Amino acid sequence: MISAEFIAKKQKTWDELEVLLNHSRGASAGHLNRVGYLYRRVTSDLAVARRDFPQDPCVPYLNALASRAHAAVYQTSPFKRGSLRQFLLSGFPNVFRENLNFIGAAFVMFAVSFAAAYWIALNTPEFAEQLVPERFVSHIKELEDGAWNDTSAENRNLFASFVMTNNIRVAFLAFAGGIIFMVGSVYILVLNGIAIGAVAGLCHANGVALALWSFVSPHGYIELTTIFIAGGAGLKLGYALIAPSFFTRKRTLTDAARTAIQLVGGCVVLLVVAGIIEGFVSPSSLLPSVKIGFGALTGILLFTYLFAVKAR
Repeated sequence: MISAEFIAKKQKTWDELEVLLNHSRGASAGHLNRVGYLYRRVTSDLAVARRDFPQDPCVPYLNALASRAHAAVYQTSPFKRGSLRQFLLSGFPNVFRENLNFIGAAFVMFAVSFAAAYWIALNTPEFAEQLVPERFVSHIKELEDGAWNDTSAENRNLFASFVMTNNIRVAFLAFAGGIIFMVGSVYILVLNGIAIGAVAGLCHANGVALALWSFVSPHGYIELTTIFIAGGAGLKLGYALIAPSFFTRKRTLTDAARTAIQLVGGCVVLLVVAGIIEGFVSPSSLLPSVKIGFGALTGILLFTYLFAVKAR
């Protein structure tokens, strides 16, 4: 492709961004979200132009345009561009979708580790028991007829701390660990996948899977999703250090950190919702089928919110 063809193909995007930047004062959250989207398009075009047409006048033009857009997108804290309500209604789902590659990678790491540990627990439970604290193994073996709520409140709270409250800590560790060139995030995601997979597999092997899933289901969709989102935020931070692209490593990391903070901010709200459900629904005396159905409903609502809500 020659430079003229490249410019003709991309000019519409560049013109739209210029128009938006010229009318950015007092802009709405939806306006700024569109600027952010076009900014990422232009920075990608700039990378291509620098590689393929380094002497073409479009390179300094795109560099200047990208710099203007960067200033517009990152001039303030993401939570100051609009109300918290606006961020939760449309900003967070938009940022989630824009970073789905990192969040998806976090999910895959967890899922593969979970599946491997689950398979090991089914086939060699003696080995899997070494992956789980002894007190939890004892509790699993003491459960009868899958009746989670027939156990003592102390035991239910103990197990809940491992299975779910642990996820809150894991979510923040998965985010913070990304600064170590993604290594910390990968470690936390894999380790947690192994731990949860081993517990789930041992419950299955001991015939008490229903006890686990009926307790976990109501709040589990939300809490596990926050782990993937926080892990994705951590991976984004680490990737900015590993592959800073055509910007300086400092600027790339700064941009990634702003986006990561938005992701983690949304996670905090989701964890509050999950905590309320965990306190009132998960340990209740509702039938297991009702609690599992309730959990499926929270999953549908959560994924509809994350994938279907559009920027305003």
